[in-house]
Amino acid sequence: MAERTVYILLTRSGTCFSRLIHLATRDDYTHASIGLSGPQGPFYSFARKHPRFALPAGLVEERMSSVNRRAVPCCLYSLKVSDQTYFRLQQRLTEMYRQRESYHYSIIGALACYLHFPLQRRHHYFCSQFVACLLEDCQAAELPKPSPLVRPADLCRIRGLTPVHQGLLEGILPQAAW
Repeated sequence: MAERTVYILLTRSGTCFSRLIHLATRDDYTHASIGLSGPQGPFYSFARKHPRFALPAGLVEERMSSVNRRAVPCCLYSLKVSDQTYFRLQQRLTEMYRQRESYHYSIIGALACYLHFPLQRRHHYFCSQFVACLLEDCQAAELPKPSPLVRPADLCRIRGLTPVHQGLLEGILPQAAW
């Protein structure tokens, strides 16, 4: 059976929201994204829609070259999946991104996660919940806990993940790509 590779990118940026999450959780990484096209991206997640403003936030496409991310700590993982699982992920992601205006960032869900209260609302996700739901719904991975309680650090515990890069985000791509 043929295999494909899915990428999970964990980061901790210098935004106020990221610093607040890091202060509360002490986790190394405060943001999670998923990509199907290799380490160069694009990656998809629930995050701010405009670089200068925390809100509005929702389903976004994140490109490595779109922002100065050189001082951002990260960990990139790969996950081998079957062709069938890969196509399910691709189809679900394409469908969701096509309807991205219907999806919203779940601030309440992120707070509920911190309080260990599983809150799930239709079309509302925070970053790691989105990645976890996508992996679970498409049968790409078994989660260590229910998706509304998955923090970025929990994604590291998914069986079958292989670390590809740990360090600064700029180290994922050759310098010429920046």
